[in-house]
Amino acid sequence: MRELGIGNLDPAKGNMARLMRTLGASNLRIGGNTLDRDTLWVPAGQPPPDPKPDWVQDIVTPNDLQRLRGLLDATGWKAEVGVNVGRWDPALAADQVRAMDRILGKRLVAVECGNEPDQWEGKALRPAGYAYPQYHADWAACADVVGHDRIAGPDTAGTSSSWASSLAADEHARMSMLTVHQYASGPDITIDRMLAPGQITAQLAAVAGNLAAATANGLPMRVDEANSAYSGGVDGVSNRYASALWVIDYGLSMAQAGMAGVNIHGGLGVCNDPIWNGKFQRYTPICASGKAYELAQQYRVMPIYYGIWMARQLGSGRFLPIEINTTNNISAYAVKGDDGRLRLALVQKDSAPVDVTLTVGGRDRAASVLAMTGTALDQEPTAVQGATVDASGGFHPVPAPARVEDGKLTLTVGAASAVVVTL
Repeated sequence: MRELGIGNLDPAKGNMARLMRTLGASNLRIGGNTLDRDTLWVPAGQPPPDPKPDWVQDIVTPNDLQRLRGLLDATGWKAEVGVNVGRWDPALAADQVRAMDRILGKRLVAVECGNEPDQWEGKALRPAGYAYPQYHADWAACADVVGHDRIAGPDTAGTSSSWASSLAADEHARMSMLTVHQYASGPDITIDRMLAPGQITAQLAAVAGNLAAATANGLPMRVDEANSAYSGGVDGVSNRYASALWVIDYGLSMAQAGMAGVNIHGGLGVCNDPIWNGKFQRYTPICASGKAYELAQQYRVMPIYYGIWMARQLGSGRFLPIEINTTNNISAYAVKGDDGRLRLALVQKDSAPVDVTLTVGGRDRAASVLAMTGTALDQEPTAVQGATVDASGGFHPVPAPARVEDGKLTLTVGAASAVVVTL
């Protein structure tokens, strides 16, 4: 499906598989606005319709699922994949789900029944007055076709409606995951607003009701579409170093709150090029420098990719309480890893360096520090320990040594930077 960039991607070519492996095994969502707007499933052995319906721009077949399976196997990732419910065809949906179950197997985390159904009325996919009761009937028809409980939903465009909590209460027995979408803001986002002290607090508050509903009904929850600004992002913000700082803070705050995961939205077209309907490719973590690179499946990373990588360095484990005594615009997170190690992340959004003393207790011992830096918040160049992702997709930052003495670790966190400390 074009918007999420699978296109004709071949995991045996180019550097995409390596770029995904560099991030570490995770979750890939195939969906977005094109799912219901213009995507048609064509079963195996059938030619595309001729002429095509005027709404069809993207065609997906079992061959596309085979390529997706190859990518997932090559990277260790799993996926949730959408079915077109906005333009519902039960026979085609049933064939697609059978193919997904057969081809993707254990790599398929969940089927998503449509995308942002709370906006279908405004996109002429449903009549005026379309509300949760009508959506629930549509979702149930899709769930009947899916025939198992690996279903995510409702994938609403925002967090303010009651659709997610209602669906969790009504259909939790047939669901594997509750999902909503959340963006930091719209086209009016600025760097100052994105990195303001209250930004992450506001985003946490906005998902709190959905998360409580998921927990009450025994469901994990993902924000399965997120980024700095919707509609492709904002030039000078979403494609700049500031986005890397925002995504570390956002991702770790959601994890600490109990979210099962976050999918950062993007595409694999040419960086900053138009994508559809006057919208541009600003917010994507991975893109091509030009058309020739796109055709060669040779991609580069944007600043937000480095922020995702940094957040993932805290690994799996449990969050520990952490106290911050500062007036600076700095966030801090601590995770006791499943491997027994303690990791701390500091996200420093002020324009001057900050001397930090971490009181961690225990014996004197060695530590290591990874620091993410950029030339300026409104510039693109980003690095970790001076290292950047190479053309093959490899990334080899070397941590700096540090030392805990008398239960304390002192370090200087540079202006507008982030560090991950491992003890």
